[in-house]
Amino acid sequence: MGLIKKETAEYLRENKGYLLANKPEIYYSMLNRKLPKKYIKHEKVITPVNAYVPSQSQMSKEKLNQSLKREIKERKEKVQAMKINREKIRKDQELIRYNRKTYEREQRYIYWVDPYKPINKNKLGSSQQWRIEKKYKYYD
Repeated sequence: MGLIKKETAEYLRENKGYLLANKPEIYYSMLNRKLPKKYIKHEKVITPVNAYVPSQSQMSKEKLNQSLKREIKERKEKVQAMKINREKIRKDQELIRYNRKTYEREQRYIYWVDPYKPINKNKLGSSQQWRIEKKYKYYD
């Protein structure tokens, strides 16, 4: 194996200029490397300018007008369908947003309670004043 590598290295060293100029694929394959971009050859396809003749130029004037009207009508229908679809999506998002806000607003009324404590503890205000001890004694 060592002799093969030695012969390959010697061959590449002697013929490097020729291989890179004429056959870079062989040179880089012998080195077990990928071929650099500058050596990759791309095929360029050049088509003549008048290779494609559009179908509209072959039509008569009446047929051309009819096809243009049909295309305009199809575009209008497509735009109308897109508007309806956009409106539907907007309404759905608005409904979702409204439901989320409603849920958040109503959530403050829903919480865990202790069944052994009274619901309206400290909520009755002035009716509970007789239970509070007064700091000062007033004349009766």
